[in-house]
Amino acid sequence: MSKIFKVGIIGTGFGAKVHAPIFSHHPQFEVKAIASVARGNVNDIKEMTGIEQIYTNWREMIEEEDLDLVSIASAPYLHHEMTLAAFEAGNHVLCEKPMAFNADESLAMIKARDKANKLGLINFEWRYLPARLKVKEILAHQKLGKVLHIQYNCIFPGYESSISTSRGWLGQEDKGGGFLGAIGSHMLDTLMWWTGEKISSVYGQLHTYVPQNLQAPADERELRTADDSFQVLGSFSNGTSLQMNLISTARHALGWRLEIVGTEGTLVMTDDQEVLLGENQGNLEPVELSPAAEAPSHFTHALSRYYPAFQPMVERLYLTLLNGDTRDIPTFEDGRNVQLIMDAIRASSKEGQRKQVVYP
Repeated sequence: MSKIFKVGIIGTGFGAKVHAPIFSHHPQFEVKAIASVARGNVNDIKEMTGIEQIYTNWREMIEEEDLDLVSIASAPYLHHEMTLAAFEAGNHVLCEKPMAFNADESLAMIKARDKANKLGLINFEWRYLPARLKVKEILAHQKLGKVLHIQYNCIFPGYESSISTSRGWLGQEDKGGGFLGAIGSHMLDTLMWWTGEKISSVYGQLHTYVPQNLQAPADERELRTADDSFQVLGSFSNGTSLQMNLISTARHALGWRLEIVGTEGTLVMTDDQEVLLGENQGNLEPVELSPAAEAPSHFTHALSRYYPAFQPMVERLYLTLLNGDTRDIPTFEDGRNVQLIMDAIRASSKEGQRKQVVYP
């Protein structure tokens, strides 16, 4: 049975630029309204999105609009408050990652979801890329045997933008900023989704290599307190070892690289575009991937980068809202597990010692 789900989006950054057009492109979703957090220019948002109902107060949108789903795309320190308000109003929630400011807030969000008897889902959309789905399939079929070690690394060419532009809340620790939350949360979720195992212990180092945008005028420079890079050593619950690194402030791009070493084979994924598999003594050979979802021709190049991941997420979300089946979509429990690990990594970095991750 077909149904149109009415969506309200909080956030006129990523929410307006990515959530709104991709939700609007899906025939079973109708974006009814968008709410600004920083009270952006209403006319600019209307022109950009084509959505008529633009609010400068997100609470007013939740209270006044008849919605099925609230999609939260704000700074992480606001997720808890917004989620509780959305559940109180009787809406389902799709929340951007990281789920909350800390694990205590994520637990309160789960309790609010259960009290409201609604769905609480996390936008770990990169799970749905064809290359990542293929890695999941290979591990599920145990083609590598017992997995011994996983190494997951990324180096971005972000130095120039770091010294020349403002990062806003992303550069502020007290706003839930930092690349551990922005990108590391995706990496941690995908690692546990691929393996079906929880990360049990971590030793982390967080760095702020570029603490100011030094090319800005002196009176406009921001002092950054959140991490722009991180390194993590860890173990999964089954003993598999883990190394995870991200540098966002390099001069040159070295991209993404995943290496998984098992007793019966090896897997390499590069830039979410190519998967190589070597079984037993055989050579590493490319594995055929399913075609990625193609963005409509009128979408901008920037938006088209998100479409292959977010469009399948939205399709899965529609089916979940229709039938309540959450087996193939990231839930609040997934978000809380990641939050517990990130809290442990931050504590490890501050205290200089390995931390156990304690799950409920």
